[in-house]
Amino acid sequence: MDRIYYITLLVDIYGELLTDKQRDVMTAYYFDDLSLNEIGEKQGITRQAVQDMIKRTEKLLDQYESRLMLVEKHIKRKSCIEKALKLIDNEEHYSSDTIDAVKNLLKEIPD
Repeated sequence: MDRIYYITLLVDIYGELLTDKQRDVMTAYYFDDLSLNEIGEKQGITRQAVQDMIKRTEKLLDQYESRLMLVEKHIKRKSCIEKALKLIDNEEHYSSDTIDAVKNLLKEIPD
């Protein structure tokens, strides 16, 4: 998985656990595509401070994920749903095997 996509998922899921400043910097960098200099100017800090904050916040988000595994569950849930939909779309008449496969995929979806 692309690291940028992964970080954006982390920010989406764990963003409320960050400080306002951390969340603002991560949003500006990953979602608004602002440069380190632009973020520094908006925040009143140096480019280096922005870069350090991004690195520290990424590490913190990785720690949250290693403990809570919410992004992993999200990705697995999405994958199971996509596989089930593909099975349904590829069949004109549903055999019992196809129905069983779809049921099994749906059972695999994490809570």
